[in-house]
Amino acid sequence: MSGWNLRTGASTAALALVATTLATTVATGTASAAAAVYYVDSVNGNDSALGTTEATAWKTLTKATAANLPAGAKLLLKRGSTWKGQQLAITEKGTAQAPIVVDTYGTSTAKPIISGDNEACVSLEGSYIEVYNLQVGVPRDDGRCEWAGVKVTGDHNVVERNYITGAAAGVYIAPKAQYNAVTANEFVDNNFMSKNTEEPGNDDSGAFAMLVQGDNSDIGWNDIRGSIATSYDYGLDGAAVEIFLGSGNRIHHNIAVDNETFTELGTSKDVDENGDPADPDGTSGNVFEYNVITGPKTGAALVTRGPQEPGEDPDPNGPVLGTVFRNNSVYLTQADSQGVVCDAGCTNAHLSMSQNVIQVVKKTAYGPNVTDSHHNVFFGAAQHQMGGHDNVTADPLFDLSNAENPLSLRAGSPAIDLGITKFSDDDVTGRAIDGSDGAVDAGAYEYDK
Repeated sequence: MSGWNLRTGASTAALALVATTLATTVATGTASAAAAVYYVDSVNGNDSALGTTEATAWKTLTKATAANLPAGAKLLLKRGSTWKGQQLAITEKGTAQAPIVVDTYGTSTAKPIISGDNEACVSLEGSYIEVYNLQVGVPRDDGRCEWAGVKVTGDHNVVERNYITGAAAGVYIAPKAQYNAVTANEFVDNNFMSKNTEEPGNDDSGAFAMLVQGDNSDIGWNDIRGSIATSYDYGLDGAAVEIFLGSGNRIHHNIAVDNETFTELGTSKDVDENGDPADPDGTSGNVFEYNVITGPKTGAALVTRGPQEPGEDPDPNGPVLGTVFRNNSVYLTQADSQGVVCDAGCTNAHLSMSQNVIQVVKKTAYGPNVTDSHHNVFFGAAQHQMGGHDNVTADPLFDLSNAENPLSLRAGSPAIDLGITKFSDDDVTGRAIDGSDGAVDAGAYEYDK
């Protein structure tokens, strides 16, 4: 599992559904009165040109970064263009009605590629900025975004329908950043360690598709694969969504395959140079729902913690409060795979889990003092150490032959109609969840009766 010295050191159908049904604000930006539009072309552009038409496009991201983008502006990058070692940084502020939009133009099917920055290839320092349809990073050492693919330090920003690869953190949401959305992206092989040394101490870090240190993020409908790397401290490390310091984040309707862990959560007891706490509000209130977590390389679905194991020192990264894990489907075949782990004296104050379907090998759920665990299906593991009620131990009958939706349910599954609360209008495929009869299915898929 991950160390916490972090800086020093979706299925095709789901994505297609989001692309056609989620309301984007490109039209909003276009509708703004006399909104400015700028073009950037790495092949035929000219930084001395006006940049306001395709024929007068700029050439470099350095020029685009230096531009003063007003609210409602659109910055369009030509498809097929590549920029290596040029960060795209946007510091200006849009508004809810007139966001600053980064998108693409041209007839090529190739996304424009931004790569090769040692901090972040794309940096969103302003607010109400929306980034669409880019490739951020490359999956090799030469040209990686070495720390973050996209670094978000502002508020109310959107990262949507991008291909993000090769970073230590594909998307990094920094402390104090609020109300950002990461939606319908493909995260592939963000498997770079930002710190990986043979020195003693559990301080190796990296291989995150997303590292969330900010609050109130909406992270949904993403396809997340290959967030895993070798580590001196842990053997293997990485996570699809790592939450450290962040609170009030909602992680939902994601497809996660072959990430070392789907999510690990922690807080910090450190203080800054002024003596102020690094995490003044603690890490709390994060919700995980309607996620599919699978793949032979995945070791665990969720790892969180209470304050202290009896007779041991306090957990340096606990307690994490109010984590909710519901309507997720987990199928892990690794020999040491675990479903949900909540140690260090974890109680109901730290974890609630309901309506999940979890089939793993070693341990379905660990949290001996947790009793807020109900209407789950558990199967296959040698151990289960968690209280609760109305849980079922039986084969969930996953339809593993269904390549498009591999953890959907077969007829007769004990997960069908097991749930009692409708938490979402849609399952992970976008299929409407009726729930009018009070019965919803456990797991991320609603069975098509």
